[in-house]
Amino acid sequence: MRFVHVRHWGRVLAGCALLLTTGLGGAAPASATVPGKGTAGYCQDDNGVTVIVDFQGLGGETLIRCAPGPQENGVTALQNAGLELAGAGKYGLGVMCKIEGKPADQTCTGMPPETASWSFWTATNGGKWATAQVGAQSWKPPAGAFEGWSFAIGKSYTEYPPPRTEPVRKAVAPAEAPASSTGSSFQWGLVIGIVVVVLIALAGTVVAVRRRRGAQ
Repeated sequence: MRFVHVRHWGRVLAGCALLLTTGLGGAAPASATVPGKGTAGYCQDDNGVTVIVDFQGLGGETLIRCAPGPQENGVTALQNAGLELAGAGKYGLGVMCKIEGKPADQTCTGMPPETASWSFWTATNGGKWATAQVGAQSWKPPAGAFEGWSFAIGKSYTEYPPPRTEPVRKAVAPAEAPASSTGSSFQWGLVIGIVVVVLIALAGTVVAVRRRRGAQ
């Protein structure tokens, strides 16, 4: 009888551990950036170039990364922001084919089609996106500049959309104050749910034990 009881509680504890891992830990954030390069979010001052990549119709969240320090050109800013790049055939990174592996169906053996291409944009902090007048490898980003990449599907060159995120540097959010013992930030709903599961399992165990004793 003791063996049945311990085995039952092992299942209960395993279930609680699963709930805690899923509810409190949450899903791991997707990371498709090159390790050790750049930082997430906007550059916090003029010492760097903020890179914004809008996948548009390809799906996925817009990437905002900081390439710290002076940047030689637009391509090095992308690289130093920690983004994975693929150039188009013999043109190399002079013609961008993929950023972070997108678009996945492009072979990159030649020039991307005009109606499915990355467009390159530049801006100053607080300004407006403007189509770059030179290629990314020829653009010399000024201190504190913004660099944007936006994917266009089914549009001609003159219709390419700019990134949907405005080139405005955002301040770092203040650190949250530690939650008090009565604060509402703690996930009480999850804890209560776990307690209910444990109590139900305990009640089931007690009933099972009584039935076995009665049968004997």
